[in-house]
Amino acid sequence: MFFDLLKDFDEPLWDGCTNHSKLSAVAQMFTIKLDHGLSEAEYDKIIEWAISILPKGNRLKENFYVAKSIVKPLGLGY
Repeated sequence: MFFDLLKDFDEPLWDGCTNHSKLSAVAQMFTIKLDHGLSEAEYDKIIEWAISILPKGNRLKENFYVAKSIVKPLGLGY
């Protein structure tokens, strides 16, 4: 199950994206949230904006709650 989750997160952030996977995008956003002391609402606002400028069909998780619940089974804290 763990390796299936990792495989899922190894997907590119969008078709044709070569520099970010779903997991790397979530991990980087968590790092930014923690480094700058962002609230969940601020995080969600940034994600909302990012999704609006990314290509349609992107795989960026839509808010903090969803992103956190997805990395939890991997044993990764935020």
